[in-house]
Amino acid sequence: MPKQDCKYGEKCYQRNPDHLSKYNHPQKEESEENCAANKKVAPKRSASSQSDEKDKPNTSSSSAESGNMEDIQEEPRGSYESETAELHREAMNNISGKNYMEILEKRIRLSVQQEYDNLCQSNEFIRHKFLVEMPPDFYEFWKFVGTLKNDPSQEKTAGLDHLEKVFQLQLVGPFEFLAERFHGAKMGEPGDYLRHWRFYYDPPEFQTIFVRKNTGIHYGYWRDVPQDKDNLLIARNDSTQGCEFKFIAGNIFDAFLHYLENDFVGTPFTANQVAGTKKAVQKYLSDKSLELPQLDRLQRDRNKRVVAKTFHRAGIVVPFDRKTQMGYRSLPVSDAELMKMLALLERSDIDNGSAKQAVLEKLQPVANAATIAVDECDFGTALEFGIDLFSSGHKELHMLASSVLVPAYSMLSRPQFIAIAKAHMEQRRRELNLSMFEVLK
Repeated sequence: MPKQDCKYGEKCYQRNPDHLSKYNHPQKEESEENCAANKKVAPKRSASSQSDEKDKPNTSSSSAESGNMEDIQEEPRGSYESETAELHREAMNNISGKNYMEILEKRIRLSVQQEYDNLCQSNEFIRHKFLVEMPPDFYEFWKFVGTLKNDPSQEKTAGLDHLEKVFQLQLVGPFEFLAERFHGAKMGEPGDYLRHWRFYYDPPEFQTIFVRKNTGIHYGYWRDVPQDKDNLLIARNDSTQGCEFKFIAGNIFDAFLHYLENDFVGTPFTANQVAGTKKAVQKYLSDKSLELPQLDRLQRDRNKRVVAKTFHRAGIVVPFDRKTQMGYRSLPVSDAELMKMLALLERSDIDNGSAKQAVLEKLQPVANAATIAVDECDFGTALEFGIDLFSSGHKELHMLASSVLVPAYSMLSRPQFIAIAKAHMEQRRRELNLSMFEVLK
């Protein structure tokens, strides 16, 4: 009895023998036979035979070849991806490897060193490292120092060495750059230069230039504005005695004479040298047609612009409109009241956290008032409060001082003083030798 064709044809999924014996599956059987034939032939085909038969029109052969090519390509693709990943890992290892990093760091150091060496070739070094510019009398005094001790073997440092040996006077800071002591010296961080010869009570407005050796007595330029380099006053402070500064000269030559007359402790053997040096100063000024400015006049002019004396007694200067009273308002406490609050930090039990917190709580309303004053354009109030906290000398108040000094200096367009204050308070030291060269040894 002839078998009937299965209505599902090649799509039939039945494998039951009874079904297969009863129904025909011609297309399915043909397809399966072809597949079986292809499977038998494929393993026997060599690469050369595949190449020979590429162009044959035989459908089954083409199908088989196509299937085999996919199989052949499968392994190389995996190998390639694996190899690429390995190469990538090796490349990344090389980038982050020790040798590579050492080379990179060396190149960076060489680049920074080259920039530093180039900077040492001009006075731009002073502005770049100390964030201020020096007035004309500074450079004129350096020329004068060179006339005190002519020594061809030590042309740059002979004058400095002479002043230190005979008068115990060290010319520091920017003078050391002119003496080429920074040339070839170990480079420091930006803050190291800002702390260079910055004594414990020196506010950002003050820059040390003279130091009586091994003491806290030092002289420096006072700038109310960082960019100012004309008509600067010179102030004096003894860091071992406290935070008060006194203006002693309106010119560096006059400051040098003040030192010889007031701070230099001479002997009968140095009397002639002192007298001779004073004459040398007068002669140099006369030869150069230079005049010593009158301190009283300069101080009177500045006092007109001072809005508050502050604890360091030098006062602060900020823009102030007397008609609108805008620019400064008084703190809600007097200097005496503020000093009384700060005196609590000197108690013997101040190490107790609760005692410190009690002081900060008393100061907080004053800080709030200073902050409100900044919001209302009275920037001098915050500056006064911040300087008073700094001048008190209590490191516990550094964070509070920064919180009012930063916005005050910022709104007054004095960002250089922000950098100086931050660097100083990060490493504020009571030592007398405050040279960065000692720190970098």
